[in-house]
Amino acid sequence: MPIPETARTLSCAALLLAALGVSCASTESARRSWTVAPDGGWTLQPQVVDPTIVTPEGDPVAECADRRRKLAADLGTEGLVFLQGGSADGHGRFFQSDVFWYLSNVDLPDIALVLKLGPGGELLDEILFLPPKDENFEMWNGPRLAPGPEAASRTGFARTLPVPARGESYADALAQLGAQGTLFTLTAPDFEAPEGLTRETRPRMRSRLHAARLKKSAYEKACLQAAIDITTSALHQAMPAVGPGRHEYELQAAIDGTYLRLGSERPGFSSICATGMNAVTLHYEKNRDTMQDGDLVLMDVGAKYRYYCADVTRTVPVNGRFSERQRELYELVLKAQTAAAEAARPGMTLSDLHAVAKGVLEEAGYDQYFVHGLSHWIGLDVHDVGGRVPIQEDYLFTIEPGIYIADEGLGIRIEDDYLMTTDGAVKLSGAIPSDPDEIEALLASLQ
Repeated sequence: MPIPETARTLSCAALLLAALGVSCASTESARRSWTVAPDGGWTLQPQVVDPTIVTPEGDPVAECADRRRKLAADLGTEGLVFLQGGSADGHGRFFQSDVFWYLSNVDLPDIALVLKLGPGGELLDEILFLPPKDENFEMWNGPRLAPGPEAASRTGFARTLPVPARGESYADALAQLGAQGTLFTLTAPDFEAPEGLTRETRPRMRSRLHAARLKKSAYEKACLQAAIDITTSALHQAMPAVGPGRHEYELQAAIDGTYLRLGSERPGFSSICATGMNAVTLHYEKNRDTMQDGDLVLMDVGAKYRYYCADVTRTVPVNGRFSERQRELYELVLKAQTAAAEAARPGMTLSDLHAVAKGVLEEAGYDQYFVHGLSHWIGLDVHDVGGRVPIQEDYLFTIEPGIYIADEGLGIRIEDDYLMTTDGAVKLSGAIPSDPDEIEALLASLQ
């Protein structure tokens, strides 16, 4: 989603990820889609097989506890951290805010956490505020975690307390902690800082959290790989719905339905299924038009899995065959993506990669039609936090060049998700082909 290889490569990616200890179901899916031909090459198999989504190994509760300790150490000064979770809007399923999830692994609405920091950034105390036991609420909505020993055990917090009653605030609870120094918050709370504390909203805590979220643990990488596997399978399942006279929403139905069927909680963003001129609009979301013979259709999609978000784009011909002009531009976009991916090394920035891809398009005289950034971080958010910092090992990011020519009704974007390793970038979304011959073969196999 923009921001204002081949099977041999997949095999290498599988070996590299295995060495890194990442469970990579997408490479398993790729091997089921490809097989070695008698001449030693690779041939595409017509059947589409869902990947096996491997449950990520790891302990997210313990991992969140480590993150809270690391945040305290990174802040390195005496005080309190106060953070409120997201609020329920009364419509649909509740999903926690990314930053609160990152530190708690708890997805209840209208809760809060407090960390008490020592002079050197030691984590002296941590409290999770939860709604009190309410049998009437549970009769209508089901069991809910309430303060007590069970909640402390399940969440990993040292203590759990009830959220303030209606008309009260957190001020008294924070004052009882007797902390001195800085009250760190990300948003201004609706109470005054207790005596002895000076409120600091955002700067230090936000920058520390953003930096921490860039480097992914083995558990996080496995969650992201699962989200990517589900997304690439969703694109596979959408391919039979590509054709003249079919509707964009038929593609979306296949994609979003696959998410749910394979265990994704929801889309990471509204699925973009844009045919013809609609693909020139970068964040087109209506998905109501009819696909026409001779047009392209662009699908920019990403599943959420355990709050982690994928982002993959494929552009395919509606009638199953690229025209000469479509292929010319498509191969140029693919060339730009490949050049950036092959150039990527630790220490480079996303801007450096953008310059590589833009150089390819500029040499061909099409750089003016590349109107968005090449890359963004992925993680808990599709455009994840992190800022303009060098890419390091275990950072995940997209590479997504595009060409958009309104006069010709052509919008072409190719986007994949990459993991940076010591040896360079590894594509994690290769289970869905991007080579134009392979796309045509896949579409033909589904007729």
